[in-house]
Amino acid sequence: MAVLIGASVMAMAAPASAAEIYASLSGAGTARTWYNRQTVEVCDTDMDNHSVAGEYYRSANPSNLLTKWNHTGSSTCASSGEGSSVTKLRVREQQIAGEDRYGSWAY
Repeated sequence: MAVLIGASVMAMAAPASAAEIYASLSGAGTARTWYNRQTVEVCDTDMDNHSVAGEYYRSANPSNLLTKWNHTGSSTCASSGEGSSVTKLRVREQQIAGEDRYGSWAY
């Protein structure tokens, strides 16, 4: 019985790993977190000459909107540096004439 209780306490003390976040904007690109939500990767999936970005918030400064742009063209990805855990993420597509397009927030 003591072994069973000890195993239960150890299981509760182990940190839960947060699932990675995936976001997309149809016809534009994708964004995802990796390395335990510490890095953001933004990929351009359309050959339309419109840059894409990942917009995100980190746990260390939850009111500061961060943006990682990918200006390198279709079928390419760009990554942010490491930082505190990303709490939410969305894809943004730059428009040449008009307002940018935004995907939904992913958590």
